[in-house]
Amino acid sequence: MQREGTVTPCSSKKPIFAYVSSWAAHRSGRGKFNISDIDPKLCNYLLYAFFGISERGSVTILDPSLDLEDDGGRGNIRLFNELKTANPSLKTLASFGGDKVPASSFSQVASSSNLRSTFAINAKRFCLAHGFDGVDIAWHYPSEGDRWNFVLLLRALATELHGAGLILTVAVAASESRASDSYDINCIARHVDYILLMTYDYNGSWDSYTGHNAPLYAGLTDTSDFQQKLNIDHSVQHWLREGAPSHKLILGVPAYGRSFRLTNALGYGVRAPSDEAGDAGPYTKEAGFLAYYEVLDNLQNGWIKVKDDKQKVPYAYSDRQWMSYEDKESISNKCKYVGEHNLGGVMMWSIDMDDFRGSLGCKYPLLLTVNQCLQSLTEDSRS
Repeated sequence: MQREGTVTPCSSKKPIFAYVSSWAAHRSGRGKFNISDIDPKLCNYLLYAFFGISERGSVTILDPSLDLEDDGGRGNIRLFNELKTANPSLKTLASFGGDKVPASSFSQVASSSNLRSTFAINAKRFCLAHGFDGVDIAWHYPSEGDRWNFVLLLRALATELHGAGLILTVAVAASESRASDSYDINCIARHVDYILLMTYDYNGSWDSYTGHNAPLYAGLTDTSDFQQKLNIDHSVQHWLREGAPSHKLILGVPAYGRSFRLTNALGYGVRAPSDEAGDAGPYTKEAGFLAYYEVLDNLQNGWIKVKDDKQKVPYAYSDRQWMSYEDKESISNKCKYVGEHNLGGVMMWSIDMDDFRGSLGCKYPLLLTVNQCLQSLTEDSRS
């Protein structure tokens, strides 16, 4: 039976959690990501995103033609769990939620004792039927009125899943402002094996100025109290203060960047005025958003890179386009932070946006950096 806080990794390093966004299979060209593109030896936990929850507590398949094999489907669920053949120590989790699952569905189920129990039983049966090793809950996001019901939902899930030797994780908004509204942190931590902190999307094209997607620390241009809280360090310290055990906190790192259109091409620094989202990438096709392989293309095409030594992340610009992104150095700094604060491990959202084809070098450069850095931390602790 899987107990709280235990892992079965490929090595003794801190565990790596990696999400796969299933819809990446529908991208075109070099952005198209199939289960066969996954290297199952580069992580300890793979999370398949996403599955749904109905208001009656049943499990819903969001993309049957992709996930199932009936009527000529691709059978992604089976293929995903068969990755454990290549890495027997790998654990796979079914992630429920995401932006396409209405928060109202979670809220309805969480508010009823019977529905909580129904969903917990259905989630367990789903895992056992398909070969998943556990469940991840990614409710975007509980309202203030849902805070205690969310704890009760997790308690019901923990009872069913842990009783069957299955794992329970939860993906949570990291910032203090969101966490204070949505989560009873101390109580959540009692029921889950790991808390996956979504320590990214601190800034984006919803703002009227540029800003880093996942800054490690506050920056010199963070002049307001609100801005000074939009960074990983502040979020982690908040979760620790509120009762989350450090060994259960998993630090999220993004394999994507956020982009902006500058109001003035001459004002290109952090917090420079921005009037709309940056141009969509050719493969992810979402304004204000760029997969790492699209970031690399921009850099190859002459964008000017700037390293922010204070916030420990880079940005780049070209004419009136501006992007905040990750590179090997920023990922390494985040992994070192995990070691310095004795956090439980690292999570990546999502590996289908890393340079998984190795178009501009080795395959999975960001995920490899996570592996190498965490392994180095392990070796340093032994010396």
